[in-house]
Amino acid sequence: MNTKIQRVDISTLPKTVQQPYVLTESFDFNIHEARILIRVLQQIKKHQFIRMGTQIDMDNNVVMRFRPKDLTVGNDLKLVYQSLSTIRKKEIVVKGTTTDEGQEVETRTITGIINEATYSTNNSFVDLKINADWYKVLVDLSKGYTPYLSNVGFQTGNKHHLVIYQYICQWYKKGEIEGRTLTEAQVRDNFKIGDKYNDLRKIVTRVIEPCKNELDKFADKSFNYTLVRANPKATRGRGAKIVKIIFKFYETETESVNSTYEPKRAAKKISEFRKIYEFDDTQEQQLGGLAKRYDLSYLSALEYENRPYLLKQENFIEAFHKLIVQRSSA
Repeated sequence: MNTKIQRVDISTLPKTVQQPYVLTESFDFNIHEARILIRVLQQIKKHQFIRMGTQIDMDNNVVMRFRPKDLTVGNDLKLVYQSLSTIRKKEIVVKGTTTDEGQEVETRTITGIINEATYSTNNSFVDLKINADWYKVLVDLSKGYTPYLSNVGFQTGNKHHLVIYQYICQWYKKGEIEGRTLTEAQVRDNFKIGDKYNDLRKIVTRVIEPCKNELDKFADKSFNYTLVRANPKATRGRGAKIVKIIFKFYETETESVNSTYEPKRAAKKISEFRKIYEFDDTQEQQLGGLAKRYDLSYLSALEYENRPYLLKQENFIEAFHKLIVQRSSA
């Protein structure tokens, strides 16, 4: 029996994740914890898509192995390990059944979102252990889930912006024009703002407007908003106090951006491709555009895997782009 743990290749993970409502409603994650969770949910979705079995260890845990740097943005791995520690302390109670003296009885298992994390001292890997019963809850989407683009969690550095984006993805309906109206209490609750900031005016300035600007740049959905004052005609005083915000959601025309793009590394790989396929300056620029959108390791692996086919094609870029689209839509 092969017990070797395979490291997760993030270039093969799906672009979207499906976050069960139990996570969205029950926990307040900082941005670093949220990124770890996104990677876990991506791997779960990949397993579901290709119907891959999960390996359960002797302690009833599902194990996933990542590179620590794939769980964050930048090279501050201390943040990864600190966040693994804090997310591990977030507990969930999983319902189940067992047999006791011949009778089936209900059980409750108290476990962490991540049961255990083990990392190598040379930072080459980190193993995340998830209780197998809790894993089944994450896989089961029958009780509702929020689908959203994983890249947004790695491109925003603000947890409230990610939460607002998730809220939009949960409630957005194509063609709907009514929008959603939230009171100050609902804004604080739904966007995990709590008692930060004195009033809605500051929340708009510090959170809502910056979030809209970010989502317009790199997310597939964003929003417009209208402020509702206690007295619509008032410009100052108590009557001018903002009491509600009306949100209207919409799809952006922004293409997904690759947050792992490294210009020097991309230029070196493009130069290697040009030697192999002998394409012109125009195609080199087109390939540079693809490198900004997709993970470079993913592009390299896809090219190598399909090199015999690509060498036979008259237009390398067109053929390569077609392969990328086909694989990415899977």
